Amino acid sequence: MAVITESEQIASGYVAVEIVDSDVHPTARPNELLNYVDGDARALLARHPREPYENHNYYDVPDFQHASAMRLDAFPPSGGFPGSDPDFAAHQLMREAGVSIGILEPLGGDHPNVEIEHAHKSAVNAWLADVWLSAPHGRWRGSISVSANVPDRAAAEIERWASDDRFVQVLISPQIKVGFGDRSLDPIYAAASEHGLPVSTHLMGLGPYEAGPTMPYGMESHWLDYLTAWPLTFANHLMSLIFEGTFERHPKLMVVFTEGAFTWALPTIWRMDKMWEARRSDVPLVKRRPSEYVRDHVRFTTQPMEEPEDASGYTRYLEWLDAGRILLFSSDYPHWSYDDPGWAVKQFPKSTRERIMRGNAIELYGLPSAVRALDDEPVDEVGGAV
Repeated sequence: MAVITESEQIASGYVAVEIVDSDVHPTARPNELLNYVDGDARALLARHPREPYENHNYYDVPDFQHASAMRLDAFPPSGGFPGSDPDFAAHQLMREAGVSIGILEPLGGDHPNVEIEHAHKSAVNAWLADVWLSAPHGRWRGSISVSANVPDRAAAEIERWASDDRFVQVLISPQIKVGFGDRSLDPIYAAASEHGLPVSTHLMGLGPYEAGPTMPYGMESHWLDYLTAWPLTFANHLMSLIFEGTFERHPKLMVVFTEGAFTWALPTIWRMDKMWEARRSDVPLVKRRPSEYVRDHVRFTTQPMEEPEDASGYTRYLEWLDAGRILLFSSDYPHWSYDDPGWAVKQFPKSTRERIMRGNAIELYGLPSAVRALDDEPVDEVGGAV
């Protein structure tokens, strides 16, 4: 994409990209996805609707019944569920919170019947392109949702949408029967790498009662167990990616672990390095230290952020993690656990803020440095948002 000069920004109504939100959750309205499939797939989805957040066991707003994990102010004035109105989401995220570009990660659609799962995710891609990515301001970017349970069909779905530059990554569920380093997933990684698309993963299930256990001993007892254990799933997939030699087979592959926090990553990386040094002959495909693969191929999003009482220790941890290189800001809009960018930016050292809030995402996703201003968004004399 050509660089936009300051004079061109002013003349054409562009503003500088200040914040990239790497985790925004759009939601289809009831039966809306049926408009984007036909034939057998339409019949399957009609018989087995997977309406988002239909299960009110999902992690509700604390002390508020049936908000289904959403910000209470995120229900659109036009009606519907939070995340179902692209204009209202743009108002809250872009006008009020100052986000310049939002990376859309549709949730749901996982199903034990792979035909239903594939049909759902395929419909989501067409719906996302039509309803969200067609916004005239062009400040949404999409994820190509695919089923990792049918890798060949997933690769075909990537090929279907890869030429549409409004899609900037591939999205898979971590709740599958194999580790991410399993060679059965190579068709997904090959297709994504060929088109320069990172592969993002985000928990899709509606909790332990529907998604299945995340603990090694089986089903959790409480929601607290489940929410706390999310990163354990990601840690296992990260180890699988490294020790199965995935990044040697796919040297251009980038993987993003979304909404699983990041403070778990460093001790996992340290332990992988230690084990590799001791037994590297067991994994001849792993040519470099695991920490080097993470640095070059893996990114983590910021939400949810743990907030330790020892601020100095936290700052030191961020330095050890090289946070300015591998973290991407994410808000988790419109969930109740939403992190406002104005608050989030203050949690990082000044030296890393620009990279975390926008620079890393711009580099990873090939985003522009300026975007079209919203209708009522002021533009200052150098083209940046006031």
